[in-house]
Amino acid sequence: MPVTIYDLAREAGVSISTVSKALNDSYTISEQTKRMILETAQRLHYKPNARARSFARQKSGTVIFATELYRNVAFENPHLFEILTGITRSLEKKGYAVMLKPMEKGSATGYLRECMQERMADGVMIHAGLLSRELAAFLSHAETPYLVIGRPDFSCNICWMDVNHELAGSVAASYLLDKGYRSILYLTGRPEDTISQSRLRGIVGALQEEALAVDVLYGDTPFSEDAEKLKQRLAGPERPQVALCANNRIALECLQCAAQLGLRVPEEMGVMTFDHYPFSHLLRPRLTAIEVDMYDMGWEAARFLLQKIKNPNLQTQSFCTVPKLIEREST
Repeated sequence: MPVTIYDLAREAGVSISTVSKALNDSYTISEQTKRMILETAQRLHYKPNARARSFARQKSGTVIFATELYRNVAFENPHLFEILTGITRSLEKKGYAVMLKPMEKGSATGYLRECMQERMADGVMIHAGLLSRELAAFLSHAETPYLVIGRPDFSCNICWMDVNHELAGSVAASYLLDKGYRSILYLTGRPEDTISQSRLRGIVGALQEEALAVDVLYGDTPFSEDAEKLKQRLAGPERPQVALCANNRIALECLQCAAQLGLRVPEEMGVMTFDHYPFSHLLRPRLTAIEVDMYDMGWEAARFLLQKIKNPNLQTQSFCTVPKLIEREST
């Protein structure tokens, strides 16, 4: 016969309630008691009934991940799926399933309000791309545990977590200065790209310490739509010593433009990019890159949400993960 929760409680010498709290990772019992019960459960080969557990604790065992999905999103925003993978792997270790819910920014507030009022899930994760002032106003009073993935680009009193893109920009600029580069061109997308703007703030801050300024060239993504503007900048008499690219797609187009102009990389101009994935290690020359661990970002975000499910009073507005420099042949 299978081992029951009653057998487990008797063997561990504790109440059924204490066993239930340990299995649900409750913060109301000590870590020592929790560890003892879990070790006993493992020794007895106890298999909890997931449906019964959900019913007993009045939980669905589900977390919703809300984001905008559109054609080519995997190519334009590969970070999204690294974050989602980290979230999924972290939550499944605690017996939770992730429900991916695609939606548009304009309808996000209505859906999430309905979702939380009807208790469709134990918690909600929201990609910052969906965030509006209307949604932020609702979330600031929401009772359902939630976390926004990404820093809001306006002031608001909500829970969010992000990687420190400003620090990544500072690390990139400091590295280039150490390599002897003084004339830096930052190739980025549109001005409303908040991640690129955060990185730019870090770049500017690092260069100001050396009384230097960064040259910025904005363009559409893909940058090929502004290829002529880029070509003129790289072919002119004030050609930069190094091009620092906001992402891999822009870096690819920068290398293509340099090749068309007959510029040798890195002999005549260095090229550096943010993000290791997907092209930096495949292109020739291989690109020096600043990498941020988005999988770890998802893992930490899920860990916080689980804590918030147990203790709804928890709040956070913080950064996680440290940017990593990967030096290659392009600088």
